[in-house]
Amino acid sequence: MADGTRIQERDIENVSSTRRNPILADIFGRFGYMERQGSGFKKITDAYHAAHNFRAELEPAFYSDVTSFQVTLYNLNYGEKTDSGRATAENAAIDAGHVAIEVAIEVAIEVAIEKLTASPNTIRKAQAVFAKVGTEGIFGRSDIAAITNDSVTAAGNLITKLKKAGLIEAVSGYGKGKYTFKKQGQ
Repeated sequence: MADGTRIQERDIENVSSTRRNPILADIFGRFGYMERQGSGFKKITDAYHAAHNFRAELEPAFYSDVTSFQVTLYNLNYGEKTDSGRATAENAAIDAGHVAIEVAIEVAIEVAIEKLTASPNTIRKAQAVFAKVGTEGIFGRSDIAAITNDSVTAAGNLITKLKKAGLIEAVSGYGKGKYTFKKQGQ
């Protein structure tokens, strides 16, 4: 967690969104670069609790230590007979799983950007780009230049650093020089 505590020692229902750098968060918020805020833990647990076949022993499990974060999502349908009436519960469990995976991926990318071997200014620019495009966004030099208010050349240099660090990968089908953030751990 951002404050150094371990998630398994916290009350999942009361984990608030903690900004690692409140000054940057405020600036990004004022410029409209922050799309969302809040904790995904409650979304995950609420989706599980809403499933008609939820049982207490299938409660999602969260674990963190200094270098990693894990979410265990138990199959709500294990050992159950299936019928067509379970589609809603299955979809709720699948949605909860997707939320957990997205949260874990975003955290991994944010941590990787913070550990980037670069100047604080470069790290701040990489964070701004990730905050704007996220894990699904596709971007190029001109997009980065618009986000960071830099020249296209400076944006190209940032792309080079992000590629060298293994944080982004080229995508095809969107034109030359388009990238997306790699889903860390995949």
